[in-house]
Amino acid sequence: MASKSGFGNWFYGFLTGGVVGVATCAIAAFFITNTPIPFVNKVDQASEKINPVTNGNPIDPNERLNSTASSPNNVPKSKVTLVEASSDKSPTSESTKVQSEDVARFVVQAGAFRSEEAAEGRRAELGMMGFESRIIPKTDSTGTVYRVRLGPYGTMKEASEVKRLLLNNSIPSEIGRIR
Repeated sequence: MASKSGFGNWFYGFLTGGVVGVATCAIAAFFITNTPIPFVNKVDQASEKINPVTNGNPIDPNERLNSTASSPNNVPKSKVTLVEASSDKSPTSESTKVQSEDVARFVVQAGAFRSEEAAEGRRAELGMMGFESRIIPKTDSTGTVYRVRLGPYGTMKEASEVKRLLLNNSIPSEIGRIR
């Protein structure tokens, strides 16, 4: 008696399983696409079209912000000088320091870069840390330097605290005085 080969039985079983699987998927897809999507019909539709244009002019969402400032935020309004620790402890220098600190404000410079992209990268890094900074370009005979600055701060203590936080995050910085 001759027996049938195992290959024929395996092949027909594989073919039958494939056909049954494809048919099952087709039926499931048919039912899924014909059923309504839940929660779509339960939302109230807008009764009228919303048009952001009023009187032929588009609405400016920053109108209130722009109306209070006459110049852009990144334009420096005063001169900045670097603050260095003094070595003499005479009472006259202390009183002069206190008087000048009352009228001065302080900024923290978190870097100076030759490319604007690098400065934007540092500004983004500071933004991720929660600091608001600005880029101030300075052009001289060697080219343009883009300075990234934070502040101004009212006291040296505030500026020093910001500098400490930047150093904790591996960002070198300098404190400058605005007069």
